[in-house]
Amino acid sequence: MENSIEKKPNRIFRALMDSFDTISIYFESPVSHLEASQISFFKDHKIADYTIKFVHDTKLVITVDYMCVKNLYYVGFEHDRLIVIPHEVLDTRNFHYNANDLGLTYSKSHSVFKVFAPTALDIRLNLYDNLDGMGKKSFTLTEAEHGVWSVTIQGDLCGKYYAFNVYGRYPEFRGDIDVVDPYAKCVIDRTHKAMVIDESKYTKNVPLQGEFRNEKSIVYEISIRDISKHSSSGCSNNGKYSALNNDQTFLNNDPSTGITTLMSHIKELGVNTVQIMPVQEFDNNEADPDFYAWGYMPRYFNSPDGCFASNWKNDSKVSELKNMVAAFHTNNIRVMLDVVYNHTAEGFYGEGVYSFNAFVPYYYYRFGNGYISNGSGCGNELRSEGYMVRKFIIDSLVFLTLFYDFDGFRFDLMGLIDLDTIVEMVNVLKMYKPDIFIYGEPWTGGLTPIQPTYKGMQKQKGFSVFNDDFRDAIKGAVFDHKEKGYIQTKGYNHHDRVIQGILGSINTFASNPFESLNYVEVHDNNTLFDKLYFSLSGHSHFENPEGELLDKIRGMHKLAGFILLVSQGIPVLHLGQDFMRSKDGVENSYNSGDKINAIRWERKKQFWDVFCYYKNLIEIRKNNQLLTISHEVDLRPAIEFKNHLFPKDHSHAIAFTLDSKEKYYHGAKRIMILINPYLTHVKVDLLEEGWKKLLYADHYFKENAEPFGAHIDLPPLSGTILVGDA
Repeated sequence: MENSIEKKPNRIFRALMDSFDTISIYFESPVSHLEASQISFFKDHKIADYTIKFVHDTKLVITVDYMCVKNLYYVGFEHDRLIVIPHEVLDTRNFHYNANDLGLTYSKSHSVFKVFAPTALDIRLNLYDNLDGMGKKSFTLTEAEHGVWSVTIQGDLCGKYYAFNVYGRYPEFRGDIDVVDPYAKCVIDRTHKAMVIDESKYTKNVPLQGEFRNEKSIVYEISIRDISKHSSSGCSNNGKYSALNNDQTFLNNDPSTGITTLMSHIKELGVNTVQIMPVQEFDNNEADPDFYAWGYMPRYFNSPDGCFASNWKNDSKVSELKNMVAAFHTNNIRVMLDVVYNHTAEGFYGEGVYSFNAFVPYYYYRFGNGYISNGSGCGNELRSEGYMVRKFIIDSLVFLTLFYDFDGFRFDLMGLIDLDTIVEMVNVLKMYKPDIFIYGEPWTGGLTPIQPTYKGMQKQKGFSVFNDDFRDAIKGAVFDHKEKGYIQTKGYNHHDRVIQGILGSINTFASNPFESLNYVEVHDNNTLFDKLYFSLSGHSHFENPEGELLDKIRGMHKLAGFILLVSQGIPVLHLGQDFMRSKDGVENSYNSGDKINAIRWERKKQFWDVFCYYKNLIEIRKNNQLLTISHEVDLRPAIEFKNHLFPKDHSHAIAFTLDSKEKYYHGAKRIMILINPYLTHVKVDLLEEGWKKLLYADHYFKENAEPFGAHIDLPPLSGTILVGDA
């Protein structure tokens, strides 16, 4: 007798309202036409007619008579009965609200509250005198066109706290719970309240001096907490926004050390752009000073997080973040904000609902095959292609640009933001700040139903992307501790990939060099120092290197920085990379606390030679326009690789010249770059005289480049910069 496997009964698990007369129904396994015909549709709790539109795999689409998004409809199959969730139907023109006044519009005489909630039936505004809920007054909002509700309250509400109760037929509406409008600008941690603020009372924006061009950026990624938390940073407000306001800070608060910290260090290093890790209100405990988080689980996008403020219970977060940006601008340093519009910390049930899902359940989030999509790896994805979702993202970025005066944005998991949204966002932001700098990670954290915004899709669209291929070519793959890159293998591994990176990736994914963000370390994955330790030692557990191993790491660390800072494109340095930052081998330190993440500024003193090396390279890059050629059409005739200059047994060294061709006027007219990845000296015949040494090993001939003949002896693990006349 043959064995038979009993087929598991099919079930439905999601029903989404795609339009006023169309429903997509999702089954757990492929659906047959027989099963499709057994679906029931309920309107007013009565069975109603429907027509099958199509069946494919696990998806069934039916058409029905007109549906109202405020009413409950059900679909049934066997013993299952599901509510039909309004989703893409809310993208139709009926719900397109284009005015720029969602959220709270404050004035001393009155305040207007507006929220988008087309599926709600009733909304109340609650005003409180304090966070404890005392002095509560409630007001009813009125719905107008496009699903927008509003109420105007007379009088000066500045300093009051507010929240909403949202009622509707869908079970996700919990009208008895206070929730916060996504547009709120000063949310008070987990109190479910926001503060009414007067935007006119804070520090005025400080204009930058001179012209800033994005392609000339040298970016330094910092964490407000990491850079200032340790006592060695020499400030009294450790871990706070205001720690970066002082431009005269020193190691252990002792000027006699000569070791600058914080803002003073950034200025001394010479970078012209900082990238701040996330400060938009994220999932944490602001009342706990020991709670550590990176900020990549956002809760409210228009409100700064209070954990970096002197007082998390009021608007200190607003004033102190604004003052910090102004301090950078006073020192003529641009400020990029790392933003996380690809997902939220908010959930879909019970206490996890407090903002987006409280006003329009499920609308702001992306589904894939009926499931809540998790391309972020963090539980959900914001549905950037949704009309009012896209509007929210752009409105939020405009607010951050105009009010806080950020000069650009770095997008976490930019691959999850659809390309149309990015293009529209760039165009809108450029209207307010023409030199706005937009860039991000061109990948996702998992599968997504949209076409991700990958490398190459940014071509000629006004934004840039991180170059992970160049990163891995230089030092080896980030997800394999022991894999070696170009600098650890005497140039054998990834030689050609390094050359493509030097070219600004114009042969691979970039239409122009400035579309490529070049880096060898950032906040996630191992620091360069730790990666070099693991790949050179072969060890699985980290121990502080000494002796010959430390010397090798030092040489390769400098060489990696050299390659990065002489390549076309935009270099990004990680906080402390310039003095060989280590995280004791911790690869992903988001939950490792201050013990691993806080900068110990003594390390700058310990590796002073490395800091000076990076500082000199940055100065050379800023002073020589040939190292920052903006366009592919100018770069191709200007650059020439001359690897034939090296002996055959050192064929993986790299040499190239950059010639101005009379076009460029800033800095040297002609530059030669020589990269020696070998552990030995390499003798080179340049075949011509007239070159002068600008950077040779650790020696920077700042004032007068040193002349020499046609022969040069390249030190081990070194980069050399020569200059000459055209």
